[in-house]
Amino acid sequence: MTATTIDSKGRLSLPRKIRDELGLAAGDVLFVEREGETVRLAKAVNPLAAAVAEGIAEYHAGRKIALKQLSKKHRVRSAQLEDAIDDVIDAKEIAKVKAEGGKKIPLEEVVKKYRTKR
Repeated sequence: MTATTIDSKGRLSLPRKIRDELGLAAGDVLFVEREGETVRLAKAVNPLAAAVAEGIAEYHAGRKIALKQLSKKHRVRSAQLEDAIDDVIDAKEIAKVKAEGGKKIPLEEVVKKYRTKR
């Protein structure tokens, strides 16, 4: 257990090790809950971001998951989730083509080529 001190404005500093382990950064939102004499903190996670991360992980693992099922699990709209996943995949494909160097492929062709693979 690590000790920290509350300043005169009621702020406290979380130790770097804990911030790093939890992936906390400046501007992140935390939920605060009191249980008797104990105070619990939990990182607030954007449900769309969590759904996109899970969808992308499933895609890269070669598994299929229905967007309807995924959107229901994370309580986000299916269309919104599909658009967000497409944006992430398209951005990765575009970065891959750019990293290959010498190829001069218009962005529209990359997106069109990738979308027709599905």
